[in-house]
Amino acid sequence: MHDWATVFINGKAIGTLDRRRDESSIELPILKATSRLDILVEGMGRVNFGEAIIDRKGITDIVALSDGKAETELKNWTIYNLPVDYKFQTKAKFSAKPATGPAWYKASFNLAKTGYTYLNMSSWGKGMVWVNGHNLGRFWKIGPTQTLCVPGCYFKKGINEIIVLDIDRPTTTSIAGLNHAILDVIGKDDNQQQKAAQSLNLDGLKAVVAGTFSAESGWKKVNLNEMIVGRYFCFEALNAQDANDNSTSVAEFEIIGEDGKAISSIDWKVLFVDSEETEKIANGADKIFDIQESIIWQTKIGDKANHPHQVVIDMGKDVKVKGFRILPRTDKSTKGIVKDYRFYLEKKPFKF
Repeated sequence: MHDWATVFINGKAIGTLDRRRDESSIELPILKATSRLDILVEGMGRVNFGEAIIDRKGITDIVALSDGKAETELKNWTIYNLPVDYKFQTKAKFSAKPATGPAWYKASFNLAKTGYTYLNMSSWGKGMVWVNGHNLGRFWKIGPTQTLCVPGCYFKKGINEIIVLDIDRPTTTSIAGLNHAILDVIGKDDNQQQKAAQSLNLDGLKAVVAGTFSAESGWKKVNLNEMIVGRYFCFEALNAQDANDNSTSVAEFEIIGEDGKAISSIDWKVLFVDSEETEKIANGADKIFDIQESIIWQTKIGDKANHPHQVVIDMGKDVKVKGFRILPRTDKSTKGIVKDYRFYLEKKPFKF
Protein backbone atom coordinates (compact mmCIF):
# COMPACT_ATOMS: atom_id res chain seq x y z
CA MET A 1 0.00 0.00 0.00
CA HIS A 2 1.48 3.35 -1.08
CA ASP A 3 1.42 5.48 0.99
CA TRP A 4 -1.22 6.04 3.68
CA ALA A 5 -4.54 4.28 4.23
CA THR A 6 -7.50 4.39 6.58
CA VAL A 7 -9.40 1.11 6.93
CA PHE A 8 -13.16 1.12 7.55
CA ILE A 9 -15.58 -1.62 8.55
CA ASN A 10 -19.23 -0.79 7.89
CA GLY A 11 -18.35 2.89 7.59
CA LYS A 12 -16.39 3.08 10.87
CA ALA A 13 -12.66 3.81 10.79
CA ILE A 14 -10.78 1.08 12.68
CA GLY A 15 -7.19 2.14 12.03
CA THR A 16 -4.54 3.42 9.64
CA LEU A 17 -1.64 1.96 7.69
CA ASP A 18 1.55 3.94 7.08
CA ARG A 19 4.10 2.97 4.43
CA ARG A 20 6.88 4.77 6.31
CA ARG A 21 6.46 2.27 9.16
CA ASP A 22 6.28 -0.76 6.87
CA GLU A 23 2.69 -1.34 7.99
CA SER A 24 0.86 -3.67 5.63
CA SER A 25 -1.69 -5.44 7.85
CA ILE A 26 -4.35 -4.54 10.37
CA GLU A 27 -6.32 -6.67 12.84
CA LEU A 28 -10.06 -6.65 12.25
CA PRO A 29 -12.62 -6.67 15.07
CA ILE A 30 -15.20 -9.45 15.38
CA LEU A 31 -17.59 -8.91 12.48
CA LYS A 32 -21.06 -9.88 11.42
CA ALA A 33 -21.41 -12.51 8.70
CA THR A 34 -21.73 -9.76 6.10
CA SER A 35 -19.64 -6.60 6.54
CA ARG A 36 -18.40 -3.89 4.20
CA LEU A 37 -14.69 -3.16 3.93
CA ASP A 38 -13.52 0.23 2.68
CA ILE A 39 -9.91 1.36 2.29
CA LEU A 40 -9.15 5.05 1.75
CA VAL A 41 -5.69 5.31 0.19
CA GLU A 42 -3.64 8.49 -0.23
CA GLY A 43 -0.67 8.63 -2.59
CA MET A 44 1.97 11.01 -1.29
CA GLY A 45 5.06 12.45 -2.98
CA ARG A 46 7.10 10.09 -5.12
CA VAL A 47 10.54 8.79 -4.21
CA ASN A 48 12.95 10.47 -6.64
CA PHE A 49 16.25 8.84 -5.76
CA GLY A 50 17.82 5.41 -5.34
CA GLU A 51 16.39 2.04 -6.34
CA ALA A 52 12.90 2.99 -5.13
CA ILE A 53 12.52 5.67 -7.82
CA ILE A 54 9.86 3.58 -9.63
CA ASP A 55 7.30 4.51 -6.98
CA ARG A 56 3.86 3.11 -7.81
CA LYS A 57 0.90 4.51 -5.90
CA GLY A 58 -2.29 3.00 -4.52
CA ILE A 59 -2.57 -0.68 -3.60
CA THR A 60 0.29 -2.14 -5.59
CA ASP A 61 -0.37 -5.84 -4.97
CA ILE A 62 -3.40 -7.57 -3.41
CA VAL A 63 -5.70 -7.28 -0.41
CA ALA A 64 -6.11 -10.55 1.44
CA LEU A 65 -8.09 -11.71 4.46
CA SER A 66 -6.05 -13.96 6.75
CA ASP A 67 -6.86 -16.10 9.78
CA GLY A 68 -3.18 -16.60 10.53
CA LYS A 69 -3.06 -19.88 8.62
CA ALA A 70 -4.38 -19.17 5.14
CA GLU A 71 -5.11 -16.11 3.01
CA THR A 72 -8.10 -15.35 0.82
CA GLU A 73 -7.64 -12.66 -1.81
CA LEU A 74 -10.47 -10.13 -1.87
CA LYS A 75 -11.61 -9.23 -5.39
CA ASN A 76 -14.40 -7.40 -7.25
CA TRP A 77 -13.70 -4.03 -5.70
CA THR A 78 -15.65 -0.88 -6.48
CA ILE A 79 -13.09 1.92 -6.82
CA TYR A 80 -13.80 5.64 -6.39
CA ASN A 81 -11.48 8.49 -7.23
CA LEU A 82 -11.46 11.60 -5.04
CA PRO A 83 -10.23 14.47 -7.27
CA VAL A 84 -8.50 17.42 -5.65
CA ASP A 85 -10.02 20.07 -7.91
CA TYR A 86 -12.39 22.53 -6.26
CA LYS A 87 -15.45 21.48 -8.26
CA PHE A 88 -15.42 18.03 -6.70
CA GLN A 89 -15.14 19.44 -3.16
CA THR A 90 -18.30 21.51 -3.62
CA LYS A 91 -20.30 18.32 -4.20
CA ALA A 92 -19.76 17.17 -0.60
CA LYS A 93 -22.85 17.19 1.59
CA PHE A 94 -22.11 19.01 4.84
CA SER A 95 -23.89 18.71 8.18
CA ALA A 96 -23.37 19.88 11.76
CA LYS A 97 -22.84 16.31 12.96
CA PRO A 98 -19.31 15.73 14.36
CA ALA A 99 -17.07 13.62 12.14
CA THR A 100 -15.77 10.29 13.45
CA GLY A 101 -13.13 9.71 10.79
CA PRO A 102 -11.78 11.30 7.58
CA ALA A 103 -14.07 14.14 6.51
CA TRP A 104 -14.48 17.42 4.69
CA TYR A 105 -14.98 20.56 6.76
CA LYS A 106 -16.44 23.81 5.48
CA ALA A 107 -16.68 27.29 7.00
CA SER A 108 -16.86 30.96 6.05
CA PHE A 109 -15.18 34.06 7.43
CA ASN A 110 -15.55 37.81 6.92
CA LEU A 111 -12.63 40.07 5.97
CA ALA A 112 -12.51 43.83 6.14
CA LYS A 113 -9.21 43.88 4.25
CA THR A 114 -7.03 41.34 2.42
CA GLY A 115 -3.33 40.45 2.38
CA TYR A 116 -0.86 37.62 2.52
CA THR A 117 -1.79 35.20 5.31
CA TYR A 118 -0.50 31.92 6.74
CA LEU A 119 -3.12 29.44 7.91
CA ASN A 120 -2.07 27.60 11.07
CA MET A 121 -2.90 23.91 10.47
CA SER A 122 -1.02 22.51 13.49
CA SER A 123 -4.20 21.25 15.20
CA TRP A 124 -5.29 19.32 12.10
CA GLY A 125 -4.23 15.85 10.96
CA LYS A 126 -3.39 15.27 7.31
CA GLY A 127 -5.05 16.63 4.21
CA MET A 128 -5.63 19.57 1.87
CA VAL A 129 -7.18 23.06 2.00
CA TRP A 130 -9.19 25.15 -0.50
CA VAL A 131 -9.83 28.87 -0.04
CA ASN A 132 -12.34 30.50 -2.37
CA GLY A 133 -11.81 27.69 -4.85
CA HIS A 134 -8.00 27.75 -4.73
CA ASN A 135 -6.15 24.59 -3.68
CA LEU A 136 -3.45 25.64 -1.19
CA GLY A 137 -1.75 22.23 -1.07
CA ARG A 138 -1.25 19.61 1.62
CA PHE A 139 -0.69 19.75 5.36
CA TRP A 140 0.45 17.10 7.85
CA LYS A 141 0.62 17.54 11.60
CA ILE A 142 4.08 15.92 11.85
CA GLY A 143 5.58 19.04 10.22
CA PRO A 144 7.99 20.73 10.15
CA THR A 145 5.77 23.00 8.01
CA GLN A 146 2.68 23.76 10.09
CA THR A 147 1.25 26.57 7.94
CA LEU A 148 -0.14 27.08 4.44
CA CYS A 149 0.47 30.35 2.62
CA VAL A 150 -2.55 32.15 1.14
CA PRO A 151 -1.65 34.89 -1.39
CA GLY A 152 -3.59 38.06 -0.75
CA CYS A 153 -5.21 37.87 -4.19
CA TYR A 154 -7.00 34.64 -3.15
CA PHE A 155 -9.01 36.55 -0.57
CA LYS A 156 -11.79 39.04 -1.06
CA LYS A 157 -13.41 41.64 1.14
CA GLY A 158 -16.53 40.31 2.80
CA ILE A 159 -17.45 36.61 2.98
CA ASN A 160 -14.76 34.04 2.15
CA GLU A 161 -15.03 30.25 2.01
CA ILE A 162 -12.64 27.60 3.30
CA ILE A 163 -12.88 23.81 2.79
CA VAL A 164 -10.58 21.33 4.56
CA LEU A 165 -10.21 17.65 3.75
CA ASP A 166 -8.67 15.85 6.73
CA ILE A 167 -8.03 12.14 6.15
CA ASP A 168 -6.67 11.69 9.67
CA ARG A 169 -8.33 13.60 12.51
CA PRO A 170 -8.03 17.13 13.90
CA THR A 171 -7.61 17.81 17.62
CA THR A 172 -9.61 21.02 17.16
CA THR A 173 -11.51 22.22 14.09
CA SER A 174 -10.35 25.83 14.22
CA ILE A 175 -7.85 27.66 12.02
CA ALA A 176 -6.02 30.88 12.83
CA GLY A 177 -4.51 33.27 10.31
CA LEU A 178 -0.90 34.29 11.04
CA ASN A 179 1.43 36.93 9.63
CA HIS A 180 4.35 34.47 9.56
CA ALA A 181 5.09 30.87 8.56
CA ILE A 182 5.82 28.05 10.99
CA LEU A 183 8.60 26.06 9.36
CA ASP A 184 10.48 24.40 12.22
CA VAL A 185 8.02 22.50 14.40
CA ILE A 186 7.83 18.70 14.48
CA GLY A 187 4.39 17.56 15.64
CA LYS A 188 3.61 14.35 17.47
CA ASP A 189 3.40 11.43 15.07
CA ASP A 190 0.80 9.07 16.51
CA ASN A 191 1.85 6.40 14.02
CA GLN A 192 5.51 6.46 15.07
CA GLN A 193 6.51 2.96 16.05
CA GLN A 194 7.66 2.63 19.62
CA LYS A 195 10.71 0.53 18.78
CA ALA A 196 12.45 1.43 22.05
CA ALA A 197 9.65 0.08 24.25
CA GLN A 198 11.64 -3.16 24.50
CA SER A 199 15.22 -4.01 25.42
CA LEU A 200 17.87 -5.78 23.36
CA ASN A 201 19.50 -8.92 24.74
CA LEU A 202 22.99 -9.56 23.35
CA ASP A 203 23.98 -12.10 26.01
CA GLY A 204 25.88 -15.01 24.51
CA LEU A 205 26.43 -13.28 21.18
CA LYS A 206 29.87 -12.39 19.88
CA ALA A 207 30.49 -9.29 17.79
CA VAL A 208 31.92 -10.17 14.36
CA VAL A 209 34.05 -7.05 14.56
CA ALA A 210 34.78 -4.32 17.11
CA GLY A 211 37.06 -1.34 16.89
CA THR A 212 37.66 2.39 17.10
CA PHE A 213 36.86 5.07 14.53
CA SER A 214 39.16 8.03 14.00
CA ALA A 215 37.81 11.50 14.72
CA GLU A 216 38.16 12.70 11.12
CA SER A 217 35.03 13.39 9.07
CA GLY A 218 33.99 11.34 6.05
CA TRP A 219 33.13 7.73 5.36
CA LYS A 220 34.73 5.00 7.50
CA LYS A 221 35.11 1.50 6.05
CA VAL A 222 35.42 -1.68 8.11
CA ASN A 223 36.30 -5.04 6.53
CA LEU A 224 35.51 -8.35 8.20
CA ASN A 225 38.23 -10.99 8.60
CA GLU A 226 36.12 -13.36 6.51
CA MET A 227 32.86 -13.34 4.57
CA ILE A 228 29.87 -13.96 6.88
CA VAL A 229 26.27 -14.65 5.92
CA GLY A 230 23.52 -12.97 7.92
CA ARG A 231 20.18 -11.23 7.69
CA TYR A 232 20.05 -9.19 10.91
CA PHE A 233 22.73 -6.82 12.10
CA CYS A 234 23.19 -4.70 15.18
CA PHE A 235 25.42 -1.65 15.28
CA GLU A 236 26.38 -0.75 18.83
CA ALA A 237 28.00 2.59 19.67
CA LEU A 238 30.02 2.20 22.88
CA ASN A 239 30.96 5.86 23.31
CA ALA A 240 31.42 9.16 21.49
CA GLN A 241 34.55 10.99 20.37
CA ASP A 242 33.83 13.47 23.18
CA ALA A 243 34.16 11.56 26.46
CA ASN A 244 31.50 13.78 28.04
CA ASP A 245 28.95 13.17 25.27
CA ASN A 246 26.39 10.41 25.97
CA SER A 247 24.59 10.69 22.61
CA THR A 248 25.01 8.91 19.26
CA SER A 249 24.50 10.15 15.70
CA VAL A 250 25.00 8.47 12.31
CA ALA A 251 24.29 9.93 8.86
CA GLU A 252 24.51 6.77 6.69
CA PHE A 253 25.29 3.08 7.10
CA GLU A 254 26.06 0.65 4.27
CA ILE A 255 26.64 -3.09 4.20
CA ILE A 256 29.37 -4.20 1.79
CA GLY A 257 28.46 -7.35 -0.16
CA GLU A 258 30.66 -10.04 -1.67
CA ASP A 259 31.28 -7.93 -4.81
CA GLY A 260 32.75 -5.13 -2.70
CA LYS A 261 29.80 -2.81 -3.33
CA ALA A 262 27.05 -1.55 -1.02
CA ILE A 263 23.98 -3.79 -1.09
CA SER A 264 20.52 -2.35 -1.64
CA SER A 265 18.77 -1.11 1.50
CA ILE A 266 15.34 -0.92 -0.13
CA ASP A 267 13.98 -3.80 2.00
CA TRP A 268 15.66 -2.82 5.27
CA LYS A 269 13.55 -2.37 8.40
CA VAL A 270 14.44 -1.00 11.82
CA LEU A 271 13.53 -3.67 14.38
CA PHE A 272 14.96 -1.93 17.43
CA VAL A 273 16.64 1.27 18.49
CA ASP A 274 17.26 2.18 22.10
CA SER A 275 16.84 5.91 21.47
CA GLU A 276 15.84 8.14 18.53
CA GLU A 277 14.70 11.74 18.16
CA THR A 278 11.33 11.85 16.38
CA GLU A 279 9.55 14.69 18.22
CA LYS A 280 11.78 17.76 18.08
CA ILE A 281 13.46 16.71 14.81
CA ALA A 282 12.74 13.87 12.39
CA ASN A 283 15.95 11.99 13.19
CA GLY A 284 14.69 8.41 13.56
CA ALA A 285 16.92 5.35 13.15
CA ASP A 286 15.62 4.75 9.61
CA LYS A 287 17.62 7.79 8.50
CA ILE A 288 20.83 5.72 8.49
CA PHE A 289 19.74 4.06 5.23
CA ASP A 290 17.69 6.79 3.52
CA ILE A 291 20.54 7.63 1.08
CA GLN A 292 20.44 11.26 2.23
CA GLU A 293 23.70 12.23 3.90
CA SER A 294 22.34 15.42 5.42
CA ILE A 295 19.62 13.66 7.46
CA ILE A 296 20.82 11.66 10.44
CA TRP A 297 19.85 9.21 13.16
CA GLN A 298 20.46 10.73 16.52
CA THR A 299 19.51 9.63 20.01
CA LYS A 300 16.77 11.58 21.74
CA ILE A 301 17.68 15.17 22.53
CA GLY A 302 17.94 15.69 26.29
CA ASP A 303 18.03 11.96 26.96
CA LYS A 304 20.56 11.31 29.73
CA ALA A 305 20.79 7.59 28.98
CA ASN A 306 24.40 6.48 28.77
CA HIS A 307 26.11 4.35 26.16
CA PRO A 308 25.91 1.86 24.60
CA HIS A 309 23.35 2.92 21.98
CA GLN A 310 22.10 0.26 19.58
CA VAL A 311 20.16 -0.10 16.36
CA VAL A 312 19.02 -3.43 14.89
CA ILE A 313 18.22 -3.78 11.17
CA ASP A 314 16.47 -6.57 9.28
CA MET A 315 17.91 -6.63 5.74
CA GLY A 316 14.99 -8.72 4.48
CA LYS A 317 17.08 -11.70 3.33
CA ASP A 318 20.36 -13.51 3.96
CA VAL A 319 23.33 -11.49 2.70
CA LYS A 320 27.01 -12.37 2.23
CA VAL A 321 28.67 -9.58 4.18
CA LYS A 322 32.24 -8.49 3.53
CA GLY A 323 32.15 -5.39 5.73
CA PHE A 324 30.35 -2.10 6.28
CA ARG A 325 30.75 1.62 5.77
CA ILE A 326 29.53 4.34 8.12
CA LEU A 327 29.26 8.09 7.62
CA PRO A 328 29.27 10.39 10.67
CA ARG A 329 27.01 13.43 10.63
CA THR A 330 28.04 15.88 7.91
CA ASP A 331 27.04 19.18 9.52
CA LYS A 332 29.32 21.34 11.68
CA SER A 333 28.25 19.62 14.90
CA THR A 334 30.37 16.88 16.48
CA LYS A 335 27.57 15.78 18.80
CA GLY A 336 27.22 12.00 19.04
CA ILE A 337 30.01 11.03 16.60
CA VAL A 338 30.90 7.42 17.35
CA LYS A 339 34.33 6.42 18.65
CA ASP A 340 34.29 2.76 19.80
CA TYR A 341 31.82 0.29 18.32
CA ARG A 342 30.72 -3.34 18.03
CA PHE A 343 29.04 -4.92 15.01
CA TYR A 344 26.91 -8.06 15.28
CA LEU A 345 25.58 -10.13 12.36
CA GLU A 346 23.11 -13.02 12.79
CA LYS A 347 21.03 -15.33 10.62
CA LYS A 348 18.28 -15.48 13.24
CA PRO A 349 16.50 -12.49 14.83
CA PHE A 350 18.02 -10.89 17.91
CA LYS A 351 16.29 -11.43 21.24
CA PHE A 352 14.36 -8.59 22.81
